[in-house]
Amino acid sequence: MTYDNLFHMAFYCAAILVTLTSIVYTKIQKRTDLKQNRLFLLMNNLVIINAFTCLCSEIFESYQNSFYLFYELLLVFQFLYFLIHTALAPALFNYVMVVTGSRSEIPVIAKILSVILFGVSGFFVITNPIFHYVYYYENMRFYRNWAEGILYIIALAFMIVAFVNLMLSWKALRRRSRYALVYFFGITLLGISVQYFYIGIKSELFCEALALMGVMLSVENEDDRIDAETGVYNRNALKMDVARALATKKCLDIICMKISNIDAISRLTGVSNSEDIICEVSSFLKTVVSRQCIYHVNSNTIIMIFRYDSNKKAEKDILRIAEKINERFENDWLVGGMAIKLEPVIMLSSVPSGIRSLDEVLYMAECPIPKDMDGTVLKDEALGFLIRRSGVEKAISKGLSEGAFEVYYQPTYSMDGLKLHGAEALIRLHDKELGDIYPDEFIPIAEQTGYIDEIDDFVLRQVCAFIKSGEPMKMGMDCINVNLSVLQCMSDGFVQKILNIVNRYDIPRSFINFEITESVSANDYELLSDVIKKLKENGFQFSMDDYGTGYSNMHSLFTLDFDIVKIDKSILWDSELSERGQIILESCVHMLKQMKRKILVEGVETKAHIEKLKQLGVDYLQGYYFSKPITKNELLAYCKAR
Repeated sequence: MTYDNLFHMAFYCAAILVTLTSIVYTKIQKRTDLKQNRLFLLMNNLVIINAFTCLCSEIFESYQNSFYLFYELLLVFQFLYFLIHTALAPALFNYVMVVTGSRSEIPVIAKILSVILFGVSGFFVITNPIFHYVYYYENMRFYRNWAEGILYIIALAFMIVAFVNLMLSWKALRRRSRYALVYFFGITLLGISVQYFYIGIKSELFCEALALMGVMLSVENEDDRIDAETGVYNRNALKMDVARALATKKCLDIICMKISNIDAISRLTGVSNSEDIICEVSSFLKTVVSRQCIYHVNSNTIIMIFRYDSNKKAEKDILRIAEKINERFENDWLVGGMAIKLEPVIMLSSVPSGIRSLDEVLYMAECPIPKDMDGTVLKDEALGFLIRRSGVEKAISKGLSEGAFEVYYQPTYSMDGLKLHGAEALIRLHDKELGDIYPDEFIPIAEQTGYIDEIDDFVLRQVCAFIKSGEPMKMGMDCINVNLSVLQCMSDGFVQKILNIVNRYDIPRSFINFEITESVSANDYELLSDVIKKLKENGFQFSMDDYGTGYSNMHSLFTLDFDIVKIDKSILWDSELSERGQIILESCVHMLKQMKRKILVEGVETKAHIEKLKQLGVDYLQGYYFSKPITKNELLAYCKAR
């Protein structure tokens, strides 16, 4: 065995070890179910088989003079090398097409041409034992022939088309995938060129093996795209794949599944972070659709996307999949050894006909679902609430910058002579496209999107400016009520922020009465009690709002130092409907009076209401009997008229 043979064998052994490492690592990572995974493994297998045939050829070449059988085996393995190696360039071409998402867009003529080129390569190799167009042996020495150059040209054509497609899809790929594929092309061409011009340096297979390892570590390695708990794709992968589809103008069908009661179930079963629930659901989904379609977006949401050509749509298939998933949720799930009932909401949409941007896809995933939609499959018009919510979000953002918010005031009256006592400040949003939007709709959205602090600060500044004008005192008001949100009241530095705003206007602090909904006060008594205590020490008043709305918490009444308790209008209205309702109203008033709390009742609309509440000894009244919420100027005119 000569030194040249040993030198060549070293290249082939290195190629075998490198490709074998890539194959083993891919198998260990269990990344073998996608089309690109299978093509990647195919390329590695082609290289490792080629390297093995070349290794055997070198051995047989060394001993061909001693054993004629080795010469015959040399011819066989040399033939196998050329036959298998012709498949590597087409495999690379198809791999790049799949990775860039362009395989389905290849024109029919191009597909036919690629088959013809591959067929030509195969023809020359298969007929070589007869015609010797590619190579031949003379006096037991290897010689190239003219058709080998054609094989190189055909392989180069496949690589050029694949590289051009890579460039056209540049923005649709992850950054590391782009450069890994460029590296693949570069190092492969280097190895081919060196071996073509210097046949004694067998660098082609070794460089191909190195390039494939680079692709494995970057393109095939999806650790940053995989959700570790469920084994499906994560939010980051969703963003990349949707962005790629939009960049390449692909059509997508989307199934967004939200489990609406997952937080409640987690508290009941003690499952931490809902992980076990999502894992169970993900395992089921993988039996319905391919893993590559599934994305775990957040703690209660899974999205499935299905890619199609622009001329193909499978709406019926998507609806069938959604209904099959929904049917599974009709039965219990076994989580943590406990049978539980999960309540899904499944939404169907498409890109680009329904959804036109990545933000809209993420919005679908994050958007809270309205009540009474559990267990339903929503599509088309049924998804109108998403459009409405998105519009409200935009209106809030524009409203803050364009001055579309306005503070309204609803007067409150003292039972003693029905004198004007004060007013409650209520925020309204006037949008050019949506019209007037009321707090019941935009306040929860503002809390979720982080705009609530700006809105609450705006209301407080408007109220302070109104008090500073002196008009409320002239009208005989004792205070103006300002509502506090959950997030604002619990935020760090809240007390100092309130003081900073009010101090700028130099107004009596006792003229501001902060209202806290009792559902809020039940969240964190210790923190809230400290906030109320500090603000009351600085002269502010406090009221509990909406008492009796279903969030009643006696602990908050005992723990928190409220000046006034506002009984919700539903308590008053129910007292007219039944004896039980009357008993509840009387009991609430009696209990609050014994606790020596001032009482305000909302929803006063008739003279009969006033008489009833007067007999019960209520302190203050508010309702449409006196006035609906009105603007500041309307309030001034209203008070002058009375």
